[in-house]
Amino acid sequence: MDAHEKINLYRDTFHGRQDIVARLWVSKDGKKTGYSPLCKNEWKEGICQKMHRKPCRTCKNRDSMPLSDDLIRRHLNGFDILGVYPLFNIDQCLFVAGDFDNHSGARDPLADVKAFYEVTQVQEIPCYVLRSKSGKGYHTYIFFSGPVHAWKARAVTFALLQEAGVIGNDVDLSSFDRLFPNQDVIYANGFGNLIALPFQKKACKKGHTLFLNPDTGFVDPLPNQWDVLAGIKKIGESDLDRLITEWNIKPKKHTNASQKDSQANPEGWLMEALKGVKEGDRDTMGTKIAGYFIDKLPKKDLLSILLAWNTHNKPPLESGAIHKIIDSVERYKKGSTGNGFKIKLHFERSEESLQEASAVG
Repeated sequence: MDAHEKINLYRDTFHGRQDIVARLWVSKDGKKTGYSPLCKNEWKEGICQKMHRKPCRTCKNRDSMPLSDDLIRRHLNGFDILGVYPLFNIDQCLFVAGDFDNHSGARDPLADVKAFYEVTQVQEIPCYVLRSKSGKGYHTYIFFSGPVHAWKARAVTFALLQEAGVIGNDVDLSSFDRLFPNQDVIYANGFGNLIALPFQKKACKKGHTLFLNPDTGFVDPLPNQWDVLAGIKKIGESDLDRLITEWNIKPKKHTNASQKDSQANPEGWLMEALKGVKEGDRDTMGTKIAGYFIDKLPKKDLLSILLAWNTHNKPPLESGAIHKIIDSVERYKKGSTGNGFKIKLHFERSEESLQEASAVG
């Protein structure tokens, strides 16, 4: 297999949005890191807002750079660390990945991964496990032969997690963190969440971001990673439908891009508000929007929505105001619902709410 064939295989397997790609950045002092979508106008004099220390999210000259073979090559060779957005604009995806981490130091992500893997094998769903970039967690992948509705992929994966005893009514917070994609639908012209791409050279040298061998209890990487990639087994939407029927999984109202429920295409006031409001209405409307989404989305997705909304306000709120709005809504919610400790996970709740619960525990 030559280099060109490898890149094609890689892009076909870890296939997300092609019109945008994110790259990991590290601050000069090394204390801050994050992913930002690549822009064709980055650092161009008179065009890029970063020249004036202004955020990219408010830049009217933003021109997203699409994913390319050259970028993949740089990632594989260790020059960059890229992240892919798995949720397409049509609310479909070609893979679903689970994230298992030991942030608190009191969880056992490997045990959770093993339990989840065993259930997928019983249900005849091919599942692949990779160690995360940090080496402290794991990513599980289920690949699809064609685009499937994200809500189906996520609902079935949550059912598998519940069957494995990783989440459920009687389960304390586990090492399970989130799914990729983390949403059923795209909100407010956003991108959804991203997942770091595997096979990054520097991480691979440490044994990370590689397919792990189930015969060794997911301790050792499989011998030939490109052979594994070439032999990936994928399932179709009919396989998801089988489990949805057998386990009586109740779908959300939105089943396709044109028929979304109130969470994706919500009440008229919200759709109108997201177009932006005048100066005297900004704080009140921002609080109202935050209150609407606080139980439906992870905090970072709520932040993305409010930041996008703020760009349409006349004029936009000052820097930091959006964070204050979210903090105030969170304080109000905690004050009215209890102290937030020892939260149990309920499968019937949306996955976005599960993420909020995980953050509080």
